[in-house]
Amino acid sequence: MIDDRLKSVKVNNEIDLCEVIARKQSQADQIRHKIEASMQYARVSYFLRWQEPGLFARIFKGDRTTVVFCVNSAQLEDAMQVLADLELTDQEIRLLGTKSRNRYVYAK
Repeated sequence: MIDDRLKSVKVNNEIDLCEVIARKQSQADQIRHKIEASMQYARVSYFLRWQEPGLFARIFKGDRTTVVFCVNSAQLEDAMQVLADLELTDQEIRLLGTKSRNRYVYAK
């Protein structure tokens, strides 16, 4: 039997780890795949948040969809080690390290 206190648990312990910022889409895809493979190899749980630019940003700035890697705060140290081992430059990724702006997710 499940305890009533555990039926609706607030879960919001995700950290925005980094954002892929490469200019060319093909290069951004290669970087994303490289990070994903390394995270999976190191058994770091992550998810990708795709950020669509607004209409005016697309028209006037030429912005495109970006991807943000989010990790659980308990695995932040392991995820940072994965990124350090990859030796990516500032032109490829931007380290964020901030609390994720996701809405609260309730586990049932």
